[in-house]
Amino acid sequence: YCRGEETTKSTSTFEETDASSKGLVSTLTNLVNFFNTSPPKKPEFKGPTVGLPPPPTSPTELMERIQRDYTDRNYLWTGDIDLACFEEECRFTDPTLSFQGRDKFVSNVQNLRPILDALIESGGCRSDLLDITVRNEYVESRWNMVGELSRLPWRPKIDVVGRTKFWFRQINNNNEGEEEEESDGGDGLRVYFYDECWEMPAPKALLQLVTPAGTIKSQK
Repeated sequence: YCRGEETTKSTSTFEETDASSKGLVSTLTNLVNFFNTSPPKKPEFKGPTVGLPPPPTSPTELMERIQRDYTDRNYLWTGDIDLACFEEECRFTDPTLSFQGRDKFVSNVQNLRPILDALIESGGCRSDLLDITVRNEYVESRWNMVGELSRLPWRPKIDVVGRTKFWFRQINNNNEGEEEEESDGGDGLRVYFYDECWEMPAPKALLQLVTPAGTIKSQK
Protein backbone atom coordinates (compact mmCIF):
# COMPACT_ATOMS: atom_id res chain seq x y z
CA TYR A 1 0.00 0.00 0.00
CA CYS A 2 1.03 3.60 -0.45
CA ARG A 3 2.44 5.47 2.53
CA GLY A 4 -0.20 6.22 5.14
CA GLU A 5 -3.40 4.29 5.69
CA GLU A 6 -3.54 0.70 4.53
CA THR A 7 -5.88 -0.01 1.61
CA THR A 8 -8.11 -3.06 1.25
CA LYS A 9 -6.51 -4.19 -2.02
CA SER A 10 -2.95 -5.48 -2.28
CA THR A 11 -0.66 -3.07 -4.09
CA SER A 12 2.91 -2.89 -5.31
CA THR A 13 5.19 -0.07 -4.18
CA PHE A 14 8.69 1.12 -4.99
CA GLU A 15 10.10 -0.61 -1.90
CA GLU A 16 8.54 -3.95 -2.86
CA THR A 17 9.49 -4.00 -6.55
CA ASP A 18 12.42 -6.20 -7.54
CA ALA A 19 15.71 -4.57 -8.56
CA SER A 20 15.61 -5.91 -12.13
CA SER A 21 12.26 -4.23 -12.87
CA LYS A 22 13.47 -0.94 -11.39
CA GLY A 23 16.71 -1.16 -13.34
CA LEU A 24 14.94 -1.89 -16.62
CA VAL A 25 12.56 1.05 -16.32
CA SER A 26 15.31 3.39 -15.12
CA THR A 27 17.56 2.44 -18.05
CA LEU A 28 14.80 2.85 -20.63
CA THR A 29 13.78 6.21 -19.14
CA ASN A 30 17.36 7.49 -19.24
CA LEU A 31 17.76 6.35 -22.86
CA VAL A 32 14.56 8.08 -23.96
CA ASN A 33 15.55 11.29 -22.15
CA PHE A 34 19.06 11.15 -23.63
CA PHE A 35 17.81 10.99 -27.21
CA ASN A 36 15.09 13.58 -26.65
CA THR A 37 16.75 16.90 -25.86
CA SER A 38 13.75 19.18 -26.49
CA PRO A 39 12.49 21.08 -23.42
CA PRO A 40 9.24 19.86 -21.86
CA LYS A 41 6.07 21.57 -23.00
CA LYS A 42 4.41 23.44 -20.17
CA PRO A 43 0.73 24.38 -19.95
CA GLU A 44 0.07 27.90 -21.21
CA PHE A 45 -1.34 29.30 -17.97
CA LYS A 46 -1.67 33.05 -17.66
CA GLY A 47 -1.07 33.74 -13.99
CA PRO A 48 1.27 35.83 -11.83
CA THR A 49 5.03 35.99 -12.19
CA VAL A 50 6.10 32.75 -13.90
CA GLY A 51 2.87 32.23 -15.85
CA LEU A 52 1.24 29.84 -13.39
CA PRO A 53 -2.17 30.31 -11.80
CA PRO A 54 -2.29 30.73 -8.02
CA PRO A 55 -1.93 27.48 -6.08
CA PRO A 56 -4.99 25.94 -4.40
CA THR A 57 -6.03 27.59 -1.15
CA SER A 58 -7.98 24.64 0.29
CA PRO A 59 -7.73 20.84 0.22
CA THR A 60 -11.02 20.67 -1.69
CA GLU A 61 -9.70 22.98 -4.41
CA LEU A 62 -6.52 20.92 -4.65
CA MET A 63 -8.58 17.76 -5.08
CA GLU A 64 -10.70 19.35 -7.81
CA ARG A 65 -7.63 20.53 -9.72
CA ILE A 66 -5.97 17.12 -9.46
CA GLN A 67 -9.23 15.60 -10.70
CA ARG A 68 -9.01 17.73 -13.85
CA ASP A 69 -5.50 16.39 -14.50
CA TYR A 70 -7.18 13.02 -15.08
CA THR A 71 -10.45 14.05 -16.72
CA ASP A 72 -9.26 16.95 -18.88
CA ARG A 73 -5.53 16.43 -19.44
CA ASN A 74 -5.08 12.62 -19.47
CA TYR A 75 -1.93 13.29 -17.47
CA LEU A 76 -0.84 9.68 -16.92
CA TRP A 77 -0.10 9.56 -20.65
CA THR A 78 0.67 13.22 -21.40
CA GLY A 79 2.51 14.45 -18.29
CA ASP A 80 0.29 17.53 -18.45
CA ILE A 81 -0.28 18.38 -14.78
CA ASP A 82 -1.41 21.55 -13.05
CA LEU A 83 2.09 22.75 -12.19
CA ALA A 84 0.88 25.24 -9.60
CA CYS A 85 -0.36 22.34 -7.45
CA PHE A 86 3.14 20.89 -7.03
CA GLU A 87 6.29 22.10 -5.33
CA GLU A 88 9.19 22.54 -7.72
CA GLU A 89 11.21 19.94 -5.77
CA CYS A 90 8.30 17.54 -5.29
CA ARG A 91 9.33 13.87 -4.98
CA PHE A 92 7.66 11.47 -7.41
CA THR A 93 7.57 7.75 -6.63
CA ASP A 94 5.91 4.81 -8.37
CA PRO A 95 6.69 1.07 -8.19
CA THR A 96 9.61 1.39 -10.65
CA LEU A 97 11.03 4.92 -10.27
CA SER A 98 11.69 7.49 -7.54
CA PHE A 99 13.10 10.93 -8.26
CA GLN A 100 12.81 14.58 -7.29
CA GLY A 101 11.64 17.46 -9.45
CA ARG A 102 8.32 18.59 -10.90
CA ASP A 103 9.82 19.44 -14.29
CA LYS A 104 11.58 16.08 -14.42
CA PHE A 105 8.25 14.31 -14.05
CA VAL A 106 6.81 16.33 -16.92
CA SER A 107 9.81 15.70 -19.17
CA ASN A 108 9.96 11.97 -18.35
CA VAL A 109 6.40 11.49 -19.58
CA GLN A 110 6.46 13.97 -22.45
CA ASN A 111 9.69 12.53 -23.86
CA LEU A 112 7.76 9.29 -24.37
CA ARG A 113 5.08 11.00 -26.46
CA PRO A 114 6.73 10.51 -29.89
CA ILE A 115 7.04 6.78 -29.16
CA LEU A 116 3.49 6.51 -27.85
CA ASP A 117 2.09 8.50 -30.77
CA ALA A 118 3.79 6.05 -33.13
CA LEU A 119 2.35 2.99 -31.36
CA ILE A 120 -1.10 4.16 -30.23
CA GLU A 121 -3.88 5.31 -32.53
CA SER A 122 -5.71 8.55 -31.75
CA GLY A 123 -7.94 8.09 -28.70
CA GLY A 124 -6.26 4.80 -27.81
CA CYS A 125 -5.06 5.82 -24.34
CA ARG A 126 -6.87 7.22 -21.36
CA SER A 127 -6.54 7.99 -17.64
CA ASP A 128 -9.82 6.84 -16.09
CA LEU A 129 -10.44 8.32 -12.64
CA LEU A 130 -12.24 5.70 -10.54
CA ASP A 131 -12.34 7.58 -7.24
CA ILE A 132 -10.83 10.60 -5.53
CA THR A 133 -11.00 11.72 -1.90
CA VAL A 134 -9.31 14.29 0.29
CA ARG A 135 -7.89 13.71 3.78
CA ASN A 136 -6.14 15.98 6.27
CA GLU A 137 -2.69 15.56 4.70
CA TYR A 138 -3.23 14.12 1.25
CA VAL A 139 -5.53 13.68 -1.73
CA GLU A 140 -5.93 10.04 -2.77
CA SER A 141 -7.02 8.92 -6.22
CA ARG A 142 -7.76 5.50 -7.66
CA TRP A 143 -7.38 5.26 -11.41
CA ASN A 144 -7.16 2.97 -14.42
CA MET A 145 -4.40 3.63 -16.96
CA VAL A 146 -5.42 2.09 -20.28
CA GLY A 147 -3.53 2.18 -23.56
CA GLU A 148 -3.88 0.03 -26.68
CA LEU A 149 -0.57 -0.30 -28.53
CA SER A 150 -2.43 -1.38 -31.65
CA ARG A 151 0.35 -0.56 -34.10
CA LEU A 152 2.59 -3.31 -32.72
CA PRO A 153 2.16 -6.73 -34.37
CA TRP A 154 1.06 -8.48 -31.15
CA ARG A 155 -1.25 -5.56 -30.21
CA PRO A 156 -0.48 -5.35 -26.48
CA LYS A 157 -2.64 -3.40 -24.07
CA ILE A 158 -1.57 -1.51 -20.97
CA ASP A 159 -4.26 -1.91 -18.34
CA VAL A 160 -3.13 -0.98 -14.82
CA VAL A 161 -5.24 0.05 -11.86
CA GLY A 162 -3.42 2.07 -9.24
CA ARG A 163 -3.66 4.56 -6.42
CA THR A 164 -1.84 7.83 -5.90
CA LYS A 165 -1.52 9.83 -2.73
CA PHE A 166 -0.71 13.51 -3.25
CA TRP A 167 0.78 14.62 0.09
CA PHE A 168 0.41 18.39 0.47
CA ARG A 169 1.42 21.21 2.81
CA GLN A 170 1.01 24.95 3.16
CA ILE A 171 3.57 27.08 1.31
CA ASN A 172 4.15 30.77 2.04
CA ASN A 173 5.95 32.99 -0.46
CA ASN A 174 5.64 36.30 1.37
CA ASN A 175 9.20 36.58 2.70
CA GLU A 176 10.45 40.15 2.87
CA GLY A 177 12.92 41.05 0.18
CA GLU A 178 11.99 38.14 -2.07
CA GLU A 179 12.19 39.03 -5.73
CA GLU A 180 8.83 38.82 -7.47
CA GLU A 181 10.14 36.74 -10.36
CA GLU A 182 11.35 34.07 -7.95
CA SER A 183 7.84 33.50 -6.59
CA ASP A 184 6.17 30.25 -7.62
CA GLY A 185 2.70 31.71 -7.75
CA GLY A 186 1.92 32.87 -4.20
CA ASP A 187 0.74 31.31 -0.97
CA GLY A 188 -1.32 28.13 -0.92
CA LEU A 189 -1.25 24.36 -0.77
CA ARG A 190 1.18 22.34 -2.84
CA VAL A 191 1.99 18.67 -3.25
CA TYR A 192 5.45 17.79 -1.92
CA PHE A 193 5.25 13.99 -2.34
CA TYR A 194 3.56 12.08 -5.17
CA ASP A 195 3.21 8.48 -3.97
CA GLU A 196 1.92 6.05 -6.61
CA CYS A 197 1.28 2.32 -6.23
CA TRP A 198 -0.25 -0.30 -8.52
CA GLU A 199 -2.79 -3.00 -7.81
CA MET A 200 -0.60 -5.62 -9.47
CA PRO A 201 3.10 -6.53 -9.14
CA ALA A 202 5.35 -4.30 -11.24
CA PRO A 203 6.89 -7.21 -13.25
CA LYS A 204 3.39 -8.37 -14.18
CA ALA A 205 2.45 -4.87 -15.33
CA LEU A 206 5.61 -4.62 -17.44
CA LEU A 207 4.86 -7.98 -19.07
CA GLN A 208 1.78 -6.39 -20.62
CA LEU A 209 4.15 -4.68 -23.06
CA VAL A 210 5.34 -7.96 -24.57
CA THR A 211 2.15 -10.06 -24.50
CA PRO A 212 -1.07 -9.81 -26.54
CA ALA A 213 -3.96 -7.80 -25.10
CA GLY A 214 -5.92 -9.64 -22.43
CA THR A 215 -3.13 -12.05 -21.50
CA ILE A 216 -2.45 -10.25 -18.22
CA LYS A 217 -5.52 -8.61 -16.73
CA SER A 218 -5.73 -5.91 -14.09
CA GLN A 219 -7.74 -6.10 -10.88
CA LYS A 220 -10.77 -3.81 -10.95
